Amino acid sequence: MAEPASKGEAPKPRKGKEPGAEGQPSGSGEPPAETVMAVAPEVLAMAAGCFDRADQAVVRGNLDYAIRLYLDGLRYTPSDAKRGHQGLRDAAIRRRNQGKRGGLGPLINQAKGALYQMIGRPKDAMIALEAAFAYDPQNVMLLSQIMQLARRLEYDDVAIWFGELAAEETLRSKKPQKQVFTTLAKLYEDQRRYQDAVNALSQAIRIDPADRDLDKQARDLSAHASIEEGKLESVGDFHDMIRDKRSASASATQQVVRTREQLDAQYEELKAALDADPENPAKMQALAECQTRRGFADEALSLLKKALALSGEYRYKARMDDFRMADYRQELRDLEAKLEAEPERADLKAQHKELLAKRDVFELEVYAERQKQYPTDMAVRYELGVRQYRSGQQDAAIVSLQTSTRDPKRRILALNMLGRCFFAKELYQEAQSQFEAAIQQYDLTSDPLAKELRYNLAKTFEAEGKAAEAIEWYSVIVQQDYQYRDAAKRLETLRRKASGKDSQA
Repeated sequence: MAEPASKGEAPKPRKGKEPGAEGQPSGSGEPPAETVMAVAPEVLAMAAGCFDRADQAVVRGNLDYAIRLYLDGLRYTPSDAKRGHQGLRDAAIRRRNQGKRGGLGPLINQAKGALYQMIGRPKDAMIALEAAFAYDPQNVMLLSQIMQLARRLEYDDVAIWFGELAAEETLRSKKPQKQVFTTLAKLYEDQRRYQDAVNALSQAIRIDPADRDLDKQARDLSAHASIEEGKLESVGDFHDMIRDKRSASASATQQVVRTREQLDAQYEELKAALDADPENPAKMQALAECQTRRGFADEALSLLKKALALSGEYRYKARMDDFRMADYRQELRDLEAKLEAEPERADLKAQHKELLAKRDVFELEVYAERQKQYPTDMAVRYELGVRQYRSGQQDAAIVSLQTSTRDPKRRILALNMLGRCFFAKELYQEAQSQFEAAIQQYDLTSDPLAKELRYNLAKTFEAEGKAAEAIEWYSVIVQQDYQYRDAAKRLETLRRKASGKDSQA
């Protein structure tokens, strides 16, 4: 198969990130890791038990029970953004997609939340509002209220996570709410995430362009982003920040660095900042990023090595590994371009095979190391599973990928990879189950992933000797895309065999 593109209240957690969390790869689509430093081990164990049973209930399709278990777990560890809040939302979205509604439940729980706030019980209020959210997971008002409560309780990671959900949902409405973005910007600013704060304020400015105070705040924060944090460019749009790839028009506070002159100016500014504080690893990384964009990769790596030596922080090692993985991708693209022009050259084929093997070994080491650094990051776990599959470690890959199915953003990809692992082990019934589950849960029917799922399922039926089912799925594919891989050829071959024409010939 071709390769595709994972009770009682807990003590109040200490503010700040989990040790090492600042080095966690961005763009994972995951909520931030919970700060668990002050939570007693027995409390964590009770919460984990609830979440484990909730995960199992989701797999069985018992979503109402799963929701109750997630809420029970959150009573122990209300700051658990990873397993608690995200797991609850995943179950809530599944329940909603089945057409189920909450009846009076959301209203009753909202009333409870308001009462608990009035009598000074904010943690109980947050759980009550989350019980309402579980049956109405796209309600912007509920998301905003939970964000505010989490902020009041100093669960900053949870507050930001709900704020980003609220931002995503309000952008889909006819009248987006400015307050969602201004509150989110303040949360980002408190964590010195200045560029993210700029992006949020820029979205607020789009909603209310007459608010001059917002524009001034955005300009001030933009200065922090470029000088103190060494950011090289603004995210083009708040949608990008919440990993929604739709484009939007740039604002005055969102200027992307496009020209050599601008990059050179950034370099001079960042170099001056480092010269003034030559032992600052963060400023070294900022200058390294700038040098990468300017084409000075060797100097960038040298800066990152120095930052790693000074700080011992894994994030600098991770960034260096990112550079090396990017180099492998570029080398492979260059080699594949040559092969496309001269497909018969045996030396190029040998080089390509050797380079792929080197890449696979290196990336497996990278993601195995990252998994140890970020054991709760489902994005890392998924990527590790892919590399284990590439390296022929099917058993290990299955374990990694099964874990990564907890992440709703990667669940379909993980199910597809699981199916391929089982196929490689000739466990065809298990492979069939994974592909069928992915197809049932994937809304799209004609994008590349949808086609791959159907193709992989058809090949699995073919391997099982279920010709009729294989013919049916190959037929679906060729009616959408006649040139998709070898689906048409396989379909014709199977139909000839089914009609007896091959034996007659």
